[in-house]
Amino acid sequence: MSFTLSDRVLRRLCEINSFAVPNSELVFFGLRGCLAVNPDEHQFGPQHALEVVACDYIHPRCVLGQWRPEARTLAVFPGSTVPHAKYVKTSVEQDGSGTNQVMSGFYQDYRKGVHKNGKPTGHDAFRQTEGHPIRRTSDDFDFDNDDRVEFMNPYDNIHAAWSMGVNHNEYASAGCQVVVGFPKCESRGVKPDAGAWKTFKANAYKISQSQFGYILLSSLDAQMVAQAGSQKLQAKLRFGSSGSLVTKVQKRLKTKGFYEGEIAGNFELRTCRAVLECQTAMFGPRADDGIVGPMTAEALGVAWPAL
Repeated sequence: MSFTLSDRVLRRLCEINSFAVPNSELVFFGLRGCLAVNPDEHQFGPQHALEVVACDYIHPRCVLGQWRPEARTLAVFPGSTVPHAKYVKTSVEQDGSGTNQVMSGFYQDYRKGVHKNGKPTGHDAFRQTEGHPIRRTSDDFDFDNDDRVEFMNPYDNIHAAWSMGVNHNEYASAGCQVVVGFPKCESRGVKPDAGAWKTFKANAYKISQSQFGYILLSSLDAQMVAQAGSQKLQAKLRFGSSGSLVTKVQKRLKTKGFYEGEIAGNFELRTCRAVLECQTAMFGPRADDGIVGPMTAEALGVAWPAL
């Protein structure tokens, strides 16, 4: 099913999720399970037509994007926000070690740097510098709510996918966020960047900004907002959310014995861990998605707004 992604939709997504995105900076975003109707169109514009698809862990089935809030324009690129099946299968044999899937949220510190520095495949990319919640699977070849969550920095960088396109059955990710194309690096004889990656990297490297926020959501999150129009939607909180609603949730989590951190209004690692533990205790292990919506809020006794 197709929908239109626009500046208005991205702003509403940030409002609903309490993401404090800087208006004057270039912002990255990822939509899991999504393809651009025209995957070869990478120019900034007011809107882009996208399609909801299933991630198969074999082909690039996600959209990575760049958003200029001040100019109200965005560009979209084919890629993947999930690891490739070949890495998942290997890690299952090692109790999940070596491969992960980043949980949805707002990650505020991707910086210009080198992916795989010192190796022949090393190339200019965007490095994740902070710990964040990730899932590891050890029982099957996808990632479910009952898979364990770890809080660490496995360096899930944003880099070139080493992939020809959305129908190519290969891309290089064991957890990183990757954009279709190939990088300039030693192993390629220092040939120039190619594909969608060339444009994605150039857009960010040609400006002075060195640190980038990254919004990671599902295509269904974006589709729901795009189709809702002016209809009110229930608020959601997840990793990277901030503000007074997070403060209310933290207070209730502390009252119920799940949270021991500061009441600072930031949905960080401790808050995420507390939400997961609360959801498991109240609804069972398959319900712990780490996202506070109406049902979790009701269980905590927090009045929940529609925005």
